Amino acid sequence: MEKRFCTSIELSPKWHELSLKRLEEEIGTGTSLKHKFINGDSREVLKRMESSIFDFMVTSPPYWSILNKKADHKVKQERLANNLATNYSEDDENDLANLGDYETFLKVLVDDVFMECGRVLKPKKYMCLVVSDFRNKSEFISFHSDLIQTINKRETTDGYTLMLQGVKVLIQNHKSLLPYGYPFAYVENIHHQYILIFRKDKPKK
Repeated sequence: MEKRFCTSIELSPKWHELSLKRLEEEIGTGTSLKHKFINGDSREVLKRMESSIFDFMVTSPPYWSILNKKADHKVKQERLANNLATNYSEDDENDLANLGDYETFLKVLVDDVFMECGRVLKPKKYMCLVVSDFRNKSEFISFHSDLIQTINKRETTDGYTLMLQGVKVLIQNHKSLLPYGYPFAYVENIHHQYILIFRKDKPKK
C-alpha cells in the first residue's frame, strides 16, 4: 500500500456525499474514514491552511457555465440519457460556474483557488489540473491555454513560482469525431481533456 492520505474540498453537499459513497462502495467499507473530506468553499478553506503541507494537488474545476447552458438542448439530452448532471449547482452564489462572464471566472479561479493550491503545496511538488476547452455559444474557448498563460511563472504568496512542466491529453473515445453542422459548417466536437502539470519551484534569479 502507498499509505497516501487525501484531503478533499467540495462545495456541493451532493458531490461531497457522492465522493464518500463511491469510496465506500468501490474501494471498501471504512475507506472514507482514513481520509479528510471537507464540504466547503475551497476559496475559504485553502486560506485557513498552512503553506507547504501537501505532496500533491489535483483538481478538475468547473468549466465555467458549460453545464448550465439550458439552451443547449442536444448536450442536455445526451447527459440526461447517460444519467449525468446538467448543472453544477442551483444558482449557488459561491459556485464559480455561476459567475456571469468568463474573464471574471478565470481570474477568480486562478487567483483565489489555483494560487492558493500552489501555496499549500510543498516545494518541488506537483499540481495537476484536469480541464477541457469548451464553446460558449459560437465562441470557442481555449480554456487550457488560458490557464497556462495565466498561471505559468506566477509567484505564490509564500515566495515560490508555479512552473509548467507539461501537458497530457485524455482522449474520450466514446465521442463521435463528426463535427456538428456538417456539411454546412464546421463546429468541432470537443472529445478530449487536458492535464496541466505545474511544479512549485523557487523564483528564478
